[in-house]
Amino acid sequence: MEDVTEVRRFARADIDDFVKNRSKAFTKEKCAECGSAATKRFAGMMPFIVGQMLDSYWCNECGRVLCQAHRYQHTCERLDQQKERNKTLTREQLAAQMLEAEELKEAREAAVAEEERHRKEAWDDEVRLRKSRREIVAKKARKVEDFLQRYARDTDATAGLGPRVREELLDIFSRVRSIALRLYNELEQPTMPGIDEESWEIVKADYARAKEITGMFV
Repeated sequence: MEDVTEVRRFARADIDDFVKNRSKAFTKEKCAECGSAATKRFAGMMPFIVGQMLDSYWCNECGRVLCQAHRYQHTCERLDQQKERNKTLTREQLAAQMLEAEELKEAREAAVAEEERHRKEAWDDEVRLRKSRREIVAKKARKVEDFLQRYARDTDATAGLGPRVREELLDIFSRVRSIALRLYNELEQPTMPGIDEESWEIVKADYARAKEITGMFV
């Protein structure tokens, strides 16, 4: 017997949960119509923003998740049921229904345009959020750099640390200064979607070590 792949369907609450709490799995979801990647384009986007774009990948009538090509061109049981009902309609009823369908089409096109506007606004919001976080991290790194620079230049403060500890402090300062510059460059010419998490972790670790050495903090 030929295997029949069960169509995955999502109620509104289920698709909301899928997007919000299982975002990595969501971005790997296949189109229920053609089997191609349906949601890969949302990888890297914040879940709450993807949730605002629900109509662009989920059919609220049949519950399928679909790619862009099949979002409005797919197998839908409700549509099939409507076709069956059409067989019993008179010409007048069919004409009225066609007029209604045309009006619905126009409304749907308007909704798609509105969705595109919301998508652009959501993307702009995400860009602003990412830029804001990059700015916060860059400023914090610069504060750590300034703190280390002031302390490293204070010969009286570093005299009692010993040459090895002072050398370590200078190494930390050199590393943080380099990272702080890179994080500031990311503000104007970002090379990645978010912040440089690895570099930021190094700054935090170096700051923790500097506090341990000096007993001081920013």
